Amino acid sequence: MLKNERGNTLITVLLMSLIFTVLGMSILAASLGGAKRTETRERDISITYDSVKLIDQMTSELAGILPNLPLEDYRRKNIEGRLYVLSNFDIDLKNKLKDDLILPYRTKENISCLNIIDLSGGSASFIDSSAPCMDDISDYDTFNIELGNDFTRVLDIIIVTKNPVETEGKITRTIRKRLILSPLPSFLKYAAGSFSDDNGSGLFLNGSANFSGNVYANRLTINEDAEYELRDGRIQKQDTNMSSINGDLYSSTANLLPLLEKEYFYKDHVPELKHDSQFINIDFEKTMNEEANELLSSNGIPAFRTGNGHTFSKEIRSGILSSFAINALIEEQVKKQSGLPKILQEIGNNESDFKSYLINTPEDASLLNGLILGDVVIMAEETSLELNEKLIIDGDLYLVNFEDLTINEDIVVTGRTHLVNFNGKLEVNDNIISAKDIIIESYAQNSDELSSKGIKINSDILSGKNIAFNALNTAIEMTGTIISNESFTINGDETGEPSENDQVIFDSVVYAGKRAIISNVNILGSENNTKQLVLMAKDDLLLTRINEFGNFDPDDEAGMPYVPEDERIKPLKGFFYTEKDAELYGVGSLFYINGGIFAKEKLIINAIRGEVKSIEELPSRSSQRDKYSRFIVNYDQNVLLQRIDTLPIVKHLQIFSDELLVE
Repeated sequence: MLKNERGNTLITVLLMSLIFTVLGMSILAASLGGAKRTETRERDISITYDSVKLIDQMTSELAGILPNLPLEDYRRKNIEGRLYVLSNFDIDLKNKLKDDLILPYRTKENISCLNIIDLSGGSASFIDSSAPCMDDISDYDTFNIELGNDFTRVLDIIIVTKNPVETEGKITRTIRKRLILSPLPSFLKYAAGSFSDDNGSGLFLNGSANFSGNVYANRLTINEDAEYELRDGRIQKQDTNMSSINGDLYSSTANLLPLLEKEYFYKDHVPELKHDSQFINIDFEKTMNEEANELLSSNGIPAFRTGNGHTFSKEIRSGILSSFAINALIEEQVKKQSGLPKILQEIGNNESDFKSYLINTPEDASLLNGLILGDVVIMAEETSLELNEKLIIDGDLYLVNFEDLTINEDIVVTGRTHLVNFNGKLEVNDNIISAKDIIIESYAQNSDELSSKGIKINSDILSGKNIAFNALNTAIEMTGTIISNESFTINGDETGEPSENDQVIFDSVVYAGKRAIISNVNILGSENNTKQLVLMAKDDLLLTRINEFGNFDPDDEAGMPYVPEDERIKPLKGFFYTEKDAELYGVGSLFYINGGIFAKEKLIINAIRGEVKSIEELPSRSSQRDKYSRFIVNYDQNVLLQRIDTLPIVKHLQIFSDELLVE
């Protein structure tokens, strides 16, 4: 049978042509689709980037708006001296945000929606309620700030993007930027820094410190050698790695640009330089005088701190003597004792010619009403004592206890005031004002018994001279403002246990008219370490021998931000500021600050990394790499959300930029 296949060839050719045409069209379609997707992705990135830039622009614009809302116009104090905020502050702020930020910027072609969410109070709300960017924001976490008592505000700028070219497809992203508006001083915004731009001043990073948070400097000096001091006072140097900044570097000048090179930073990580025109210096002397004079006035003492307080001690004494009637009854019923009690002589308070009224029974304590002429020792030795009358002494005062001693009214003294705790609870629930020194020291072994032993002061303290806390293998708790006309000192026991077991627990703002010194002691925050110490000194600040020869366990760093998780080493919970200079050493000492450190003139930080057992045997540079620094500052931004009435309030709100989220 014959087959005719002449027609099959044509069919085969046509079929092959069809197959290759389909394949070609598929490849072309895939290429066009890929190009389209690439173009859409590029447009998505471009729109998102432009929106992030827009938020930065709005933040900068906001910095220019806030000076138009001077806080003095909205700030008042009630009859108790507490700050409150006029109700029209939030109205004016929201109008400014809407008119100057939201309305001008929401018309951008790549913006589908732009608004600001207020998270300050108990519930979230849009600043412009007429154009919400989402249906429900009730599940947003808010900050429950008492708006009538505090200027702090928390805002989320929110932008929903769109693609202005509809043929390129639908592109949408939601971008949120959180801003904290705070009335607190600028130095509380940074982990570390210095303001001065003078030659020889600024921030000096010698060796390998670590900062988890933003750093401020108008002049920065970086050295690879850390200095340290031997016991005999000689200064030595140790070659080490560079410092690490796990945050941004802020400045109001261009001086820092030459230093933004990998060789100047740990593991070549260069921080981003940002310019902050918002930095506002505090008027330290003015604020300290206002706080001191307000405390004196509230206690009926006509004395005033002016200038640098040169005559302040004498004025306090004169004011006390002119304000209170003399107690004649105590002279008739209580005889003066010769010398101090033996237990006080044993701890170094040996005054052979000292004569005082010894009050050690509830009956004698009931006589303490009115101005007492002469020195007084109140001792809860064999029985607990509770004083419910104002204690006014023209002389020196000793409060000493083995059993519980409770003071429920003001303590006003023309001489020195000593609080000495050996056992039991020594609790003061009202103000302490002393024309001369105030010395507070405890020997009670109370690390696990704070509720029943030790010294606890729930009030403000003012001294016309110096204030010293001596925590000797013990814990002291202080809640209130501290004003020391001259120096302020916190000491632990240098000869105590290898680990630091001396601690002072604070919820306090401290003003020191001269130097501030902290040595051999832990600083913790009250209320389960949620509060902190804010220490401000007019002259130099010295922090020394903190966790001396202590080491992190393990000491191998776990990656950025190089912050250890070692429960044995307790961070200093506080912010430390000086109008002058501070020089700190993380070589033999193990500095770990949960807060910040700032010097207006010069801040010098010396640090190495790794384990140190002796100042004579320091680790080599190569062995320090990948080890935790011995000087760490972990910034605590919670301070910006706390109400601290006795801190200087700046002229207008300042911006702290928090997290940026792209969804």
